[in-house]
Amino acid sequence: MKRGVDEAGLDGDGAVDANGHRYTQPPSKVLHLRNLPWDTTSDELKALCHSFGQVVQTKMNVGTNKNQAFVEFIEIGQAIAMLNYYGTSPDPAQIRGKSVYLQYSTRQEIVNSTRSDTDSNVLLVSVDDTGGAAVSIDV
Repeated sequence: MKRGVDEAGLDGDGAVDANGHRYTQPPSKVLHLRNLPWDTTSDELKALCHSFGQVVQTKMNVGTNKNQAFVEFIEIGQAIAMLNYYGTSPDPAQIRGKSVYLQYSTRQEIVNSTRSDTDSNVLLVSVDDTGGAAVSIDV
């Protein structure tokens, strides 16, 4: 007996796409993308996602091989629409011809990442024993 599917695309055991892949995480406005080209840009992720809604944040180059990323939509329905579309489409999500795997993130928002509308740089400075001399850093 087949169980019913709710509007989020989840049945009692998680959503199942056309290829039989099971999504066990509950819906989130953050999607986890795997199998990306290692030099994927934030603009490429936004281009993949733009027809489903507005991307407010991305977090790039995560995972051991730096081939994973997170994308946060402004609304959860947009993330659900993208996952449902690619979960039932015969054509997989792709960046530069490489199939990308999508799943809901365990998080509801991306923390400590670059917002899509601003640039951010990090400078890490370590100062060891200056012998009492003043240290000045101009950035």
